[in-house]
Amino acid sequence: MFRLHRTARARRDRVREAHHWAKEVTDYINAKYAPVSIQAYAERFGDVGKIHFFSDYADLATLERLMGLWKRDKEYRAMLERARELFVDEIEGSFHDTLMQAV
Repeated sequence: MFRLHRTARARRDRVREAHHWAKEVTDYINAKYAPVSIQAYAERFGDVGKIHFFSDYADLATLERLMGLWKRDKEYRAMLERARELFVDEIEGSFHDTLMQAV
């Protein structure tokens, strides 16, 4: 079992919109790519602009296959494009991915 944990930091003036976007994009992926399940969480203390995304995969092949599908999904890509204005630029360290394997 593999778990992907992605974090993204919303712009200070766009936190509420970023939370709405996170809900929209996870709902879209969960509906279109079932049985994939991605959950989004927002910090309530500490870095309140940080959003955490969690998803589990049986194996790396499944994750790689889905990532390939997402790259070709025009509606999903449009959602990602809209997110550019909501999140701190990647150069500033907004996004971070961690892939973990169950022990």
